[in-house]
Amino acid sequence: MTGLTFDAIPHRYTLDGVVVPGVTSILQDMNVIDFSGIPAWRLEAAKYRGTIVHEALHAANDGDLDVDQFREDFPAYTGYLEGWLSFCAQRNFLPILNEHRVASRRHLVAGTIDTLGLLDGVAVLLDFATGHPDAVSKDYQTAAYLGLALEWATQPEADPRLVSFFQQHTVVRRYGIALTKTGGFSVHPYADPADFRKFLTLVEAHRIVAARRGRSTSLAEVA
Repeated sequence: MTGLTFDAIPHRYTLDGVVVPGVTSILQDMNVIDFSGIPAWRLEAAKYRGTIVHEALHAANDGDLDVDQFREDFPAYTGYLEGWLSFCAQRNFLPILNEHRVASRRHLVAGTIDTLGLLDGVAVLLDFATGHPDAVSKDYQTAAYLGLALEWATQPEADPRLVSFFQQHTVVRRYGIALTKTGGFSVHPYADPADFRKFLTLVEAHRIVAARRGRSTSLAEVA
């Protein structure tokens, strides 16, 4: 089997029939994203909130969200949606590709872009956050997604919209968008050209660690 697939329940990417790690999994495994100091109940609540809000923003960007129904179903999360709608209106954001899966056959890693589009007419890759972007390394995340997308756009399975996006825009800026429960937002730009190289260093380190963990060690080897 060839191509890229994603199984949402275990959050697992498969590329050409082989399971490959995701961007956030690598950052977590390498402790670049570290939730060890957060109580389990609070972490689960944050994950649930993030999932609900991301699904809502995906639907909103695709024009498929019933905003009134969302407000009724998830009153505690309405502010995050309002923050995103305010951002789109104030910054004239036009989404082009949303929740888009990309991967690298060269580096054997995959990920999901929150949204690619035009911000005040400028090509951008945006990643949402319902907490502070720095806590989840949005600088490395956005660099990884952009790097994977550029490679994936050269593959035969690539969505024509992805190919066209990079043909039209040779420079794509990266931002984390922090949304608040009170309906506000803040924009966090990332411009370090070394971010993707650093992420690839983590990918290689992750591969080495995974291979070492797979070895069985006898008493003779540690004596």
